[in-house]
Amino acid sequence: LQALDFLHLRQVIDRDLKSSNILLGMDGTVKLADFGFCAQLTPEQDQQSSVVGTAHWMAPEVVSGSPYGPKVDIWSFGIVTIEMVEGGPPSK
Repeated sequence: LQALDFLHLRQVIDRDLKSSNILLGMDGTVKLADFGFCAQLTPEQDQQSSVVGTAHWMAPEVVSGSPYGPKVDIWSFGIVTIEMVEGGPPSK
């Protein structure tokens, strides 16, 4: 969550947060990887509407092409949490 907070404070949306993009170090450190779908928000454009990401981790507003902001990363993090508990993302 600290990494998402870091990005969101800088008006950056990850848009492809999933378990394979979360790296665990031998010392317990956690890092995010693969920022290929990131979007930089600006005061003029504070939302996105492009459909990008990986299907099982995409928030409903991303799937539908509706305008969205940083909260879509929180949705994806929730899916990662479900994946850790159940061994896979929902509906897979």
